[in-house]
Amino acid sequence: SFLHNAVDTTKFFPLKEEAKLALKSEFDCNGKTIFLWCSQDRPKKGLRLLLEAWQRVYATNENIELWVIGCEPKKQMEGVRYFGRIPNDNLPRYFQASDVFLFPVLNQEGFGMSLIEALHCGNYCIASALGGVPEVLAFGALGQLIARPHFLKNWIEAIENYLQNPPDPVQFDHNLFSTDRWVTQMNHIIMEAKISLL
Repeated sequence: SFLHNAVDTTKFFPLKEEAKLALKSEFDCNGKTIFLWCSQDRPKKGLRLLLEAWQRVYATNENIELWVIGCEPKKQMEGVRYFGRIPNDNLPRYFQASDVFLFPVLNQEGFGMSLIEALHCGNYCIASALGGVPEVLAFGALGQLIARPHFLKNWIEAIENYLQNPPDPVQFDHNLFSTDRWVTQMNHIIMEAKISLL
């Protein structure tokens, strides 16, 4: 048996439109489409590639903003806001205020907790189709998978396609990868193990 990692859905959940707009106002980004990257600052997490793609997209789409969480500022770029490291308990409000989560990993990622946290907060997810990521996004049913994530043009196209044709909100079982489901599945595994010992 195996269990996926789980997300606390009492913290990570989507806001109603009015509350989301109010939260965006707190961040002083009214009327903007917010893209979010959240990870550790390592080359395999794809931030450098994403920033290069962003620079080209922003040149023709100024009503957007990229939020970077988890690292100190790189070179200053228009349309990019760095938040540095943020305590886990404060992360939900950033996910809830944003619209699109970008997950440009360049290695065989295992699970991607931030990806499922973003999904539960109502973000549309655009992610590399590497490692366990396709399974997390139900092989494309819960977001867009980039088949060749090492190529800059694929990220530019994905971001521009979203801006030109925003997809409908993704519908899914909000118990997916939840701590409640994890506990239920763990109890089932324990019960089966006990029965096998009888």
